[in-house]
Amino acid sequence: MMGWKQIISDSPHFQIVGTSDSLEGLSALDPTGTLILADLSGSNDHALAKITDLIHLPHVDVLLVVDLSDHTLIQQLKEMGIRGILTTHCDAQEIKSALESIRLGKRFYCGDILDVLMQPKTSEQQTKNDELLSAREIEVLEWIVKGLTTNQIADKLNISSHTINSHRKNMLKKLGLTSPVELIVYAVKSGLVNL
Repeated sequence: MMGWKQIISDSPHFQIVGTSDSLEGLSALDPTGTLILADLSGSNDHALAKITDLIHLPHVDVLLVVDLSDHTLIQQLKEMGIRGILTTHCDAQEIKSALESIRLGKRFYCGDILDVLMQPKTSEQQTKNDELLSAREIEVLEWIVKGLTTNQIADKLNISSHTINSHRKNMLKKLGLTSPVELIVYAVKSGLVNL
């Protein structure tokens, strides 16, 4: 992580106040107003539990480095609300962009992480997710993918626009997605909805 330290040191907005070879070593630091950069490649459940503790501290931002092959961990971190995820293969520009995004309170996932998050689910995961959605939710999803507005879908199905919004929110939650765009991409890539 020596290259990372140099990039952080070069930033006018960050100052390295301490380093540790383990997440437990961070407890000796005052985390207030801190950005914690942690390498989780090769980590275990204990490290994930420690990260969970850290993200709940006030005024603490977390930027994590993960093993690109650990798709399950990447998905877990996204679902936990981790706003910054990189890999050891990220270049200096991606690291700088991540630091700036986190500083501004935004989310940053490097290109490799986005590729993992946008991959279609395996057939086993797909079947499980398909079973999660009701027939009505799938019907609403088909209209969403076709580009109809909430009011247009409500008119077609003879239900209120509030019900359409509820279906949309429920689908996002069931599928572990965070935006309507992700929902559309998921529906098309997974074959759940045909265009």
